[in-house]
Amino acid sequence: AKLARRFKEISIPNYPAHAGDRQTERAGDFAISTLVYHVTSAPSRDVLQKCAQNIKVGLYPILLTPREQENKALVLAQDEGVERELTIISIEDFVALNIIELATEESKDFFSVLKEIVEIYNKRLSEVETDLSLQIEVR
Repeated sequence: AKLARRFKEISIPNYPAHAGDRQTERAGDFAISTLVYHVTSAPSRDVLQKCAQNIKVGLYPILLTPREQENKALVLAQDEGVERELTIISIEDFVALNIIELATEESKDFFSVLKEIVEIYNKRLSEVETDLSLQIEVR
């Protein structure tokens, strides 16, 4: 949803959460130009091997993971020898920084940009998921 809000002119694919990269033969969860975003709550050797494959074909992987998983992701990246060729960033920082940038660029308050992203998220979720309890409510 954050990518869809940030890159309004680009069609961002929408897949169910359970649609893994390998099963769908995608380079990652989301691709924009040569950037490939991998989003995971639990970094694994598999996702870092996928990042290494991205690098080999000239793509630039960005691994988004919860803040408490960043160190684990870095260690796995070091094991794969790709720690200098990808970006590992917490999901929290990624979204927060983008909200700040969008709000500043558009002269809006942070909360209104957050609400827009949540609305996009809920819409995208309803298009591909059957479990709508995953929707977010902003108050």
